Amino acid sequence: MAGGFSPQLLEEIRSRVDLVDLVGQFVNLKRAGLNWKGLCPFHAEKTPSFMVHPKKGIFHCFGCGVGGDAFGFLMRQDRLAFPEAVRVLAERVGVALPTERKTEVDGQREALFKTMALAAEFYQDALWNRPEGEGARRYLDSRRISSEMARKFGLGYAPEGWDHLLGFMKGRSVTEEQLVQVGLVLPRQTGTGFYDRFRGRLLFPIKDVQGRVVAFGGRAMGTEDPKYLNSPETPLYVKGQTLYALDLAKPQIRERNRALVVEGYVDCLMAHQHGFTETVAALGTAFTSPQLALLRRYCDEVITFFDADAAGKKATQRVEELLEPAGDGLAWAVNRTGAFADRGSLRLKVALLPSGHDPDSFLRKEGAQAFAQRIAETRSLLAYAVETAIGEENTATQRGKATAFARVALILAKVSDSQEATELARDAALKLGVDPTQLWIECQRLQGALRKPTRAPAAPGPAPVNLPAAERDLVSLLVQNAEARAALLTVLEEEDLSHPALRSVLAAMKTVPAESPEALMPHLPGDTERGLLAALLVEERTWPELAPLIAEYQKRAEMRRRARQIHQVTREIAQAQATGDPALPQLEAQLRELQRQAEELRELVARPN
Repeated sequence: MAGGFSPQLLEEIRSRVDLVDLVGQFVNLKRAGLNWKGLCPFHAEKTPSFMVHPKKGIFHCFGCGVGGDAFGFLMRQDRLAFPEAVRVLAERVGVALPTERKTEVDGQREALFKTMALAAEFYQDALWNRPEGEGARRYLDSRRISSEMARKFGLGYAPEGWDHLLGFMKGRSVTEEQLVQVGLVLPRQTGTGFYDRFRGRLLFPIKDVQGRVVAFGGRAMGTEDPKYLNSPETPLYVKGQTLYALDLAKPQIRERNRALVVEGYVDCLMAHQHGFTETVAALGTAFTSPQLALLRRYCDEVITFFDADAAGKKATQRVEELLEPAGDGLAWAVNRTGAFADRGSLRLKVALLPSGHDPDSFLRKEGAQAFAQRIAETRSLLAYAVETAIGEENTATQRGKATAFARVALILAKVSDSQEATELARDAALKLGVDPTQLWIECQRLQGALRKPTRAPAAPGPAPVNLPAAERDLVSLLVQNAEARAALLTVLEEEDLSHPALRSVLAAMKTVPAESPEALMPHLPGDTERGLLAALLVEERTWPELAPLIAEYQKRAEMRRRARQIHQVTREIAQAQATGDPALPQLEAQLRELQRQAEELRELVARPN
């Protein structure tokens, strides 16, 4: 049994999971014939090579070699242990698990999630059902946040006082150590014990993509400092790798193929309240590359909002935050069309708001229609950065022109989208009075100078596999053909294969009573083996003249079995000779018979069909 779960139970769960729907929560998938295709979430790529095969219930990346089924995907995506992935998917598809078998690490992580869920319930109860929440409810009214929207986002209130949450958690057997781990309490400066981190603040739960609370943002409702107090980094939460409200916004982001990115919690709530439910917040003024990569799984366009008076400066800052030199040897070859190699990148755009406005204030004053008009008038974020680079220099002088040229080249050296890069370079060259080719050459030079070594992915894919061709063909035949499996699995041994990954796949087929090879995924020992099985399953191969091919493999398997027997008897003869064993003549006769049978088999194999 894999992870203590029976093959029948795992197959029932696997068969009920809609893999396209599951993967689609994390990857922006597009139909490709009978399958679905997108950018691999497990390694950096610009051209989609990640495939989901719904009929077989597997995924496979032709770029990094990662592959597997629904369990394997969730394990890699959310860094779950196998039993936890089984529990998550079983709950998702409504399959009851007979036992709850948890490892110590799984149990600790699950306990932290439960602690955060309990805290969210406590804060929500304090906001809506207790007298001390009255001030927070009035504050929501003053900000024109509807109770319906506040409840949808799970808003809460942390009461004034030092140990309200501590007392609540003690009554529910939550330890102080667990509260410290998730950042809900702090050690007292004098004496012993702990006190609540959040006190007298409106709380915004921050959730992961699965909708589990991982952190809180606490807003002061008066003049307290700081205005916002956020959870620290914890085993559940890493700053800069989470987007506020992404769990709620995902469906609309995929449907509209765009994400609206705002800076604050209230900006995000107000956008949703006015119908812009594809909105997320960056949890602060900085917007990070990991957050951008997160959005790229769901859409092709990201729109951010700037005050019109500061658009140029902010655009330049945002470009510096988000764009990094390409790490895969990108070269902008100038050809006859003057176009760059297509990179399929995410488009970054800017929507301008009147001076002094943020999305919250603009929506409350002007309404949804005016906000939609601002979105319709978006321009490229990079265009603003390039315009700023040119506008801030005195291009009437040779020095100013050279400085602007260098600044523009540095920006464009980080652009991967071919069409946008071409348009920006031509426009900038026109304004600077230079040949676009000069810009392209300088960009290429800068790319080489700026390029960083490719970073190892957070969850590395399987190691490259160099497979013996004949062995790979045999296992591929077994994986893809039920008739071959029925005829050959009984005669094949693991020793017939030299490569350990192929051996593991063969062993699983021989020992696990699965109707389809896809169901073997949970029974393979690691990523390399699962990736190999996925690669074999997605191959489009035909097997003409199947019967002679199976017969050939049967004869070769029998030859290998005879060779192993001969080797064993030869060792026994050597031992008998050394000890004077009276069974020596019988062993020698047995060896001669085995050699005769092996010679007959060799003749059969060599004989043309």
